[in-house]
Amino acid sequence: MKALSIKQPWASLIAYGIKDIENRTWKTKFRGRIYIHASGKPSFNNLTLGLSNDQIDYVFLKTEFPLLTKDIFYSKSAIIGEVDIVDCMINHPSIWAEKTETSAGYPIKHIIYNWVLANAVIYDEPILNVKGKLSLWEYETVL
Repeated sequence: MKALSIKQPWASLIAYGIKDIENRTWKTKFRGRIYIHASGKPSFNNLTLGLSNDQIDYVFLKTEFPLLTKDIFYSKSAIIGEVDIVDCMINHPSIWAEKTETSAGYPIKHIIYNWVLANAVIYDEPILNVKGKLSLWEYETVL
């Protein structure tokens, strides 16, 4: 099954079903189930540093605070869950979607693609010590 490496805390927010968008500079035509891989390096260590006020309100209204202190929230180099990619668009209305600025008559310099996610599942026990890769990549389970 395909996997996508995402820095923490974004990976856990997706796996818990809180964050419904993954923002990328490239679009995908892939639709279907993928593994959520928490990459080895976090985006930031304090959850609230990288979030807007709307996102902070949403996280703390939708979740229970103890959830945010669980070790799995800070798992790194691990597959922590699964999610479906159901669409890919520009300027999705979600609070998690980064917007592509448009100006009449001027070319768009940086397009941000919003991957729309659904049906997230977080694992009780993550698959540890998994090295991530760029782009969508295949993870083969060892039986």
